[in-house]
Amino acid sequence: MNLHTGLRLARTQSPFLRHGSGPYVLAPLLANRTSLKQSSLSRTAPRRAASTASQTKAAPKSVSELVSSSRPSAPIPASATLNPPASTRPPPLELPTRDPQSSLFSYLFRLGKAYTSFYKAGLRAIFVNRRLLSQSPSATPTPSSSTIAASSFPTRSDILLRARVRHDISRLPLFGLLVLLCGEFTPLIVLVFPRLTPYTCRIPKQSEAMRRTSEARRAASFRVLQHHLPSDDSAALGSVANGHICRSLGLASPLWDKIGFDAPFAGTLARRAVQRIAADDAMIREGGGVGALVDDEVVLACEDRGIDVLDKSVGELRNRLEEWLRKTAPKGHGGGAAAKESAQREAEDKVRRMLLEPDGRI
Repeated sequence: MNLHTGLRLARTQSPFLRHGSGPYVLAPLLANRTSLKQSSLSRTAPRRAASTASQTKAAPKSVSELVSSSRPSAPIPASATLNPPASTRPPPLELPTRDPQSSLFSYLFRLGKAYTSFYKAGLRAIFVNRRLLSQSPSATPTPSSSTIAASSFPTRSDILLRARVRHDISRLPLFGLLVLLCGEFTPLIVLVFPRLTPYTCRIPKQSEAMRRTSEARRAASFRVLQHHLPSDDSAALGSVANGHICRSLGLASPLWDKIGFDAPFAGTLARRAVQRIAADDAMIREGGGVGALVDDEVVLACEDRGIDVLDKSVGELRNRLEEWLRKTAPKGHGGGAAAKESAQREAEDKVRRMLLEPDGRI
């Protein structure tokens, strides 16, 4: 079929060809294409304008704008070198509330389930902390922790992580057996034997009971200490001071208080505690101060220094800890080795005097 025959068929059968005054044209098809193209242009134009406007708004800021916008809202952010991982502290305990319309059995079931979940999370955290310890620099041999000049190896976070992991691992076998045997009754047993519980498995009532007992023991020890402070016998006063430090910081069993004797090796225990606190003070000062500590670590730091924490707000405890650091800070002695040893001895002497303050007041 030639070209003329095809055109004659298109004239008679094609609905797209229209005969007007001139030759046959593809009017409807071309018109539709033109209208579609115009409508698409009209729709894409606002989009292009909007995208152009957004690109204009998202233009890069200057260096001063970036610096001012990146400033933290808080005065001092929490320091990862001062605060150990949150897994070293007890997980949150969410106890159910009893509905008056529900039965006592259902409430006790939900209560036991909440405690079971809490202890599972605490036991799991012990193994998590052990894995973190194996990956931290403190897993390798380090210099003595009594060095007053705090360094970045190991950090305060590593030192506390190591101490808490050792504490929890030593109590894990007996506590795990206790949980298996007692089950939901474990919260009642740990109130009777609070020292058997790892840090990560201490319920709030247990921690409050232990703090109340420690503060009462500290107050009784201060009353005994006041009778020996005017003594002229420095050796006797030093022995009494060592016993007081052990009782005030909970370094020895309270059974020795009932017997009326100081704990064995009280002098060594007190000296090591003073050196540890002096080194911890130096690390907090060089790591950003008390403002870089989270609230839970502020409370624990006050407990380590024999400061009463019950019925005290976190703000008040921060002020007390800041005052402690200010009073125990050594004066500048230069940068030599002899100067550092002198500053270390001065800091330890100030810490020891602070631990002997009457009534535990700062």
